[in-house]
Amino acid sequence: MLFEPQSTELKKHIDHYWIERDATHILTNFSTIYAYPGITPDMIIVLDGSYTIDYMGKRIRSNRSRLFSFIHKEVILDVSELKSFIIIKFKSRALSSLLPFIATSTDVMMRDSVVFCEDVFGPETERLITHLKTLTMEEMSESLDEWFHQKYNASREGFMTEMALDVSAECDLSAIMDRTNLSYSTVERYFKKEAGLTPKRFQSLQRYKKAIRELYTTGNTDWHHYIEKYGYYDQSHFIKEVKRFTSFTPSQLLDTPAFIQCRPKYL
Repeated sequence: MLFEPQSTELKKHIDHYWIERDATHILTNFSTIYAYPGITPDMIIVLDGSYTIDYMGKRIRSNRSRLFSFIHKEVILDVSELKSFIIIKFKSRALSSLLPFIATSTDVMMRDSVVFCEDVFGPETERLITHLKTLTMEEMSESLDEWFHQKYNASREGFMTEMALDVSAECDLSAIMDRTNLSYSTVERYFKKEAGLTPKRFQSLQRYKKAIRELYTTGNTDWHHYIEKYGYYDQSHFIKEVKRFTSFTPSQLLDTPAFIQCRPKYL
């Protein structure tokens, strides 16, 4: 079940809490799934069970909650033993949607991008998780709101938050520069400081993620549709960029179970 944060402050940075008391009904056909680089940080809180991840040459089995602040390469997840969880989906603004809640720099987060939650949010995270296990789903959502409010620091909001609509919609850099009267080099400096990415890298990730989300949703194999809709130069450019981020061609993706398919359908 999905719950949205109730306060204006949290809504700027957190999209929703996805709470599953019984994950077996959604993960039955997806015991092994892939997650790919993107601009949406995810925090997974394990309420019951465990998971195994293969990432950057390491294979780890764990029942501890993790923050995926940025994925450099694809992650292979075995969720066959994951029984109950919460996934906190932050806004699709890369690391900038996390900054108001943590004191860690983007440089550190880019270097250590898949970490235990308590390493980023502090040792009290374990107390939160223990408490969440005793609550109803509605109470979990309320408790998460309260916890993130305690972490929230408005002074850590910056350029990316101010430009949220432009950044999260089409990331039109020309429009952002016109609106702010800033040069490209200045905008780039803000992006790298707050998102951990250059504007061009951010744009590329945003575009390909929208394309493969549609690919998984519709199964449409007319590559020219994606070329025209998302502004790729040609078919070769589209295929190469998808493979660059996922290690698969668009055709191969359709036969590869992905985390996108497990998420609630409207997202």
